[in-house]
Amino acid sequence: MAKRISTSLNEGIYELLQEWANEEHRSISGLSAFLLEQAVRERQKQLQKQSPRSDEKQDKN
Repeated sequence: MAKRISTSLNEGIYELLQEWANEEHRSISGLSAFLLEQAVRERQKQLQKQSPRSDEKQDKN
C-alpha cells in the first residue's frame, strides 16, 4: 500500500519542480514521488558498494 507524506518547500524549489513537472506532463506530487524513489534506490546502490561482502569482512576477534 502506498504511503503519503507531507513536506514544505521554499517557493523557488517549488516553482522549479512545477516547471519540470509540466515539461514531463506530471503532477508535482508524481514527479516528487519519482525523484524520491530514484534517490532512495541510488543510495541503496551506494551503500551496497560501500559495505564489504560477508566473506570479505575481517574477523576482529
